[in-house]
Parts: sequence; C-alpha cells; structure tokens
Amino acid sequence: MCRTAEPVDDGLEMDAQQITDRLRELAEKNAVPGAQLAFRSSTDELSVAVGVLCHGRSEPVDTRSAFPFGSVTKAFTATLVAQLASDGDVDLDEPLRDVLPEWRAPGAAATLTARHLLTHTGGLIGEHHTDGGASASLHRYSASLSSVPLLHTPGTQFSYSNAGYCVLGRLVEEATGGTWREALQSFLLHPLGVDPHFLHGPRSGGRSAARGHAVRPGRGLPYPVEPVLPPTWAPAGGLGGSADDLIAFCRLHTGRHPEATRILDEEHRSAMHDPCPAADPFGMADGWAHGLARYGPANGGWLGHDGTVDGAACHMRFNPVTGEAVALTTNATSGTGLWFDVVAELRTLGIDVGDYRPPVPAEPATGPDRRFLVPLVGDYANGDTVFSVRPHGDGLRLSDATGLVADLVLHDDLVFTAQRVDTAAPPYPGRFLPDHDNDGIGLLQLTGRTAKRVPADG
Repeated sequence: MCRTAEPVDDGLEMDAQQITDRLRELAEKNAVPGAQLAFRSSTDELSVAVGVLCHGRSEPVDTRSAFPFGSVTKAFTATLVAQLASDGDVDLDEPLRDVLPEWRAPGAAATLTARHLLTHTGGLIGEHHTDGGASASLHRYSASLSSVPLLHTPGTQFSYSNAGYCVLGRLVEEATGGTWREALQSFLLHPLGVDPHFLHGPRSGGRSAARGHAVRPGRGLPYPVEPVLPPTWAPAGGLGGSADDLIAFCRLHTGRHPEATRILDEEHRSAMHDPCPAADPFGMADGWAHGLARYGPANGGWLGHDGTVDGAACHMRFNPVTGEAVALTTNATSGTGLWFDVVAELRTLGIDVGDYRPPVPAEPATGPDRRFLVPLVGDYANGDTVFSVRPHGDGLRLSDATGLVADLVLHDDLVFTAQRVDTAAPPYPGRFLPDHDNDGIGLLQLTGRTAKRVPADG
C-alpha cells in the first residue's frame, strides 16, 4: 500500500512508485531482503514496502508487517515513563532506592534516579546477564543489578546502558502494579492506534512478521538468524512493529498526532526533547535527551533513535519544529547501510534528515611517544566486556574476548581511531577520558559505552 499527498515545500513531489523502485534498488545493493520506509510532513504522507519477509521465500513485506525495533524500544519506554511522571506516579529525580525495594540493599547506589537512566548518565553497565536468563522477572533482574558497582558517579558521564532501561521497566511495574508490556499497551500503543507486536509472549493476530537476517561483510548473502534477547531485556529492545507505527510515535512527539495532548502533555513532551548537559554520546549522536538521541544543533535539530537486534536494523527520526518524520525498518544486519543510502536520497529531495556520522580525525596526534602512551595501557571493563589496551609496535592495540582486535591511532584530546585488523571496514572513533572519581585516565569510551579501568591488582 502506498499513499501520496500534496507536494511538500519548494514544489517537491513525493512519487511513491519512484521511491518504491529506488528503495528496492538500494535494498538489493545492501543485501536487505525486506524493508519499509515511511515519511510524514505537514503536507506529504508516504508509506512503501519492498522485498520479502524471509530470504528465499515468496511472502512479501507490506506496510503492516512487523519488524523488530531493537533499541528504538527505549524511546517508547522513555515516553511511558514520561507519561507516568506527568500523572504524578513517578518522580524522575527520586532515588531508586526510595522507590524500588530491591535497591534498598546495602551497597546499592544512593543517588541513582530515573532521569539518570533515561539519559544514560547513571553509570550502570551496558549489558547485565543473570543465571536465570529465560526468566521474565524484572524484579529479580533489577535486584541482581543493584549490587553491581557503577562505572562512575551518576550524572557525570554518558555510557549507553541496556540494563538501565530494564530497570526503568521495573520502575513502570512498581508505579502501575502491572507489567511493562501491559502498561505500554494501555497507556501508549493503543491510544496511538498501534497494534502491539512484542518479541516475547503472545503475538497480535493479523500481522505478518519479518525474519531477521545476518549479512557477512563482503559476502552480500543474507541468511536467517533468530533474535537472542532475554525476556528481561524487553523494555530495552523487545518491541516490534512497522515504519507506519514509528511515524505515529513521531507524530506524538511533534504534537501532530490527534491524541498527542491526551497521551502526553506538552510540558513533559518538550522536556523529553531537552538535551542533558552531562550526556555526551561521543560516537553515537550529537547529544542525548530523555530517551531520545539528538542529531544536529540543540535547537532546530532532529531527534530519534537507532536500533539493532540480531538480524534487523531500525531507524527513526523526527523534527519537533517542522513536524517532519521518517522511519525505516529492515530485516538484515546490513540495514544500517541502507539507512545511510536512504538519508542521502532524501537529501537530494530536499529533506535534510538529521543523522550522525562518527567524527574520524584525519591526522594522528603530533609526536606521541611511548612515555605518553604508557598511562593509557591497561584493561577497561563494562560489566562482562573487558577491553585490553596494550603496546603494539609504535602504538597501541585494543582487543576483547569476542575476537575484536584493532590498532589504535591516537589523535589530539585523547581521541583515537580503531582500525580492525581482520577487515577493511572504515575505522571508528573512541576516546580516553579522565575518571572524575579518581585521578588520571580511568575511562575508555567506544561506540557510546564507557569502560572503567580495572586496577592493576584487580
């Protein structure tokens, strides 16, 4: 199903068939079996779908097909928490230990709040795994996380945390007396007119579901994979749906949805869009607000979120000022490459979608010697993930237990670029940071996650 409306500004006319054909070409280029693209402005509406739900099969993608949202789920969870705050059921600045019984144990963080979790400034580790991985109990998950040491003092650094959003799901339980899923359906999805689709539990009828696919770099051949997401991670990545569903969510945040004011008052909606000064998501976005990434300037830029889960990639953007919104869903790990191509195509049509490309410095630092590199050597941990930084040749090499091995080129201000030794993929940036809780360089930030130096005797 494709829809077109009147031309947008400057006489731009959205031709649904041409865009469908171009999306199909770009999907094939990126080895994406199926995708949906939706766009909405004050004068134009478009929704197209291409490809198949599963590679090698004939069932086509339509505009109602459900795709995994991955971490875009976090924007929905954050909005749900904002709704509860607007109703007085949640105080964003109240310490968790005053709200959640399991956080009253000795050793639990005393000052950690929901606002810290929403902005990824709480210092929680990125991923937290429990022995009961198949359990759906957010209470047990939250209890086991409450005793894990923080990476830094809450409110001082940014470190992207899936675990933090699982705790927010637990906070929803405590505030509503129901489950995160029940609250999300009742308070947000149903008022938006969205037919819920979750990766765990009963599925809503009448919607076809896309199968995830992995695409090996340089091979270009997608093969089906099953998502691996514990039920307790649902508030961080367990929601699915269509690109049209994402546009409905965006219209809530731009105030253009018919039920926008009833769902979330303007005060709390606007507050969600304000960037957090302490949240510097280097390598991910230009800034971070309450559950939403910011792309471009603090005033007049775009907001949104990206999501990946095994075999799928999803991207969502909206501009609160102009009301424009765009969403792309894909059923392949290579969907992010398709997103970059779509953004470029939209810009040729005059739609300057906010996006972020990690800054990769062109030149290395001037004259770093081995004495300068020595303080950076060590192990840096974020939960079970440990990055080892060791001398290698005239520079440094980074590795972890997953098989990642990358040579580091140091630039000014302790920024580095990491070039993997096993692939010709472009380098990606990271940086070393001072640890405000201790003297010296104590933190390493890579792809938005912050890892804390492990003491030499630890």
